Amino acid sequence: MRKKVIFLFLLIGLPAVIFVFLKIFGRNEFTIPVYYEQGLTDSLSTPCLDRSTVQYIVQNPNVATTGGLKVIHFERLDGPVLKTRLEALERVQDVFYEESDIQLTTYLNGSSIRSSDITDYDKRIQFLDQFWKVNELDSANWAGLKYCAMAMSNLDNRVVLVDQENKIRGYYNILEREETDRLILELRILKSIK
Repeated sequence: MRKKVIFLFLLIGLPAVIFVFLKIFGRNEFTIPVYYEQGLTDSLSTPCLDRSTVQYIVQNPNVATTGGLKVIHFERLDGPVLKTRLEALERVQDVFYEESDIQLTTYLNGSSIRSSDITDYDKRIQFLDQFWKVNELDSANWAGLKYCAMAMSNLDNRVVLVDQENKIRGYYNILEREETDRLILELRILKSIK
């Protein structure tokens, strides 16, 4: 009989004690990295970047200096890959469209794709104006925003997460579903800790 009591305690009681202990004394925290806390390094090949050793803050007239979380998407060409990216961003919009402190902005390189080029996507993808803005920039401003302000390279990371203080919090290749899921998760975490 004594063995049964010990076995039942180990089976039911011990997990309950551990759960209560963790609930009372544990802390459930997630940390999202802050990019370039020690400034930009020489590993980025873009010559226009500020190479100071202080925390890098995004400074560009196209990006608001105050406000909420900003999801910034860059697009250079039209095609089937663009449709896939827009569908992934629509998933982000579906989760956060009622959040006034989260803004999604797509910047198009006006020399190769126009805002009118993506209007036929509007039949399949719903762009909610209060959440998702589409801006067309000339090549020089688009490149300046992407390569200089967002410290991006030519890699396929086309989405950047910028926090309330204009610090870069993440780069995402949203062609991969896991990356879109990570963006959604990190937006939720940043929203909960503000």
